[in-house]
Amino acid sequence: MRNLNFKEIEKIIKKAKRILVATHQGPDGDAIGSLTALGFYLKKIKKPHYLLCVSGVPESLKFIPGAPRIKSKHPKIAYDLIIGLDYGTKSQLGLEGYFKKHPKTPLLVFDHHLFADQDADFGIIGPESSATCELLYDYFKAMGFKIDKKIAEALAVGILTDTGFFKYVKVKKPLEVIVDLMRFGVRPDKIDNIVNGRVKIAAIKLSGKILNRAKHAVKGDFVYSWLKRKELNIHHLMIDDVGNIVIEWLRNLKEGRFALLLIKESRNRIRGRLRSRSDKNYNVARLAMKIDGGGHKFAAGFRFKGTIDGALKAVAKYASKK
Repeated sequence: MRNLNFKEIEKIIKKAKRILVATHQGPDGDAIGSLTALGFYLKKIKKPHYLLCVSGVPESLKFIPGAPRIKSKHPKIAYDLIIGLDYGTKSQLGLEGYFKKHPKTPLLVFDHHLFADQDADFGIIGPESSATCELLYDYFKAMGFKIDKKIAEALAVGILTDTGFFKYVKVKKPLEVIVDLMRFGVRPDKIDNIVNGRVKIAAIKLSGKILNRAKHAVKGDFVYSWLKRKELNIHHLMIDDVGNIVIEWLRNLKEGRFALLLIKESRNRIRGRLRSRSDKNYNVARLAMKIDGGGHKFAAGFRFKGTIDGALKAVAKYASKK
């Protein structure tokens, strides 16, 4: 991949006639926030574009300005530039079918995942940024682009959620960016209420059941638990209704270097969530990369083909290696 500076990226964007902007499947706040923020930017500079997230926008993130503009189906026409946001691993974009039809379309990346496999043609990877939204903020500022209230809120959601509302950061830059975005009317407390203030009683009860299964794996030194998709379906819940509650409790346990939550989505499909803490200083992104995943130093994830036991053995195997 050819690393570019912001000015070079701006030239490529302005030269393109039609731009497809995509983010990873199973999106989080940083994915949707960066997607809509860049969408507003392209709209302002009058650049035809298409916003894509193949797995759709979760209900919990539909409050982000611009979210209704995001599509989940591949566009029917060809684009001469693809911008990938926050995706870590290229397969997470879900664009295999598109690339088969249009293999020569260049891929430009904006990402902050260092331990990943973006497989882009060019772009910028800024591991010093707390979120892709922070990286976009720097791009807008460097290019003299005027941020408005909608863009400010989208960027703020990405930064706040990716830092766990500052639980995962050691530097002051993300806080300074949020303070600047507050000039546009951004309210971190309101974002927190929307993102974290919608817990259902059924979710609390199921979370308790899942936490009751928690164990400490001596090999690899981590704590873990698991759930099955059908448990969510029975209670009419989504994974984010219980996943965030459970993984945070596991993360805060005294035992283990890191926490793992496994979700059995179907017979041979497992999704894993990994979390650690700054005081334990275990890099879960490095671990996730070994299991076809990626993420941040203290928050990452992966997908695994096989059983829950198989996923546990894989995590234990790689976590045991120095």
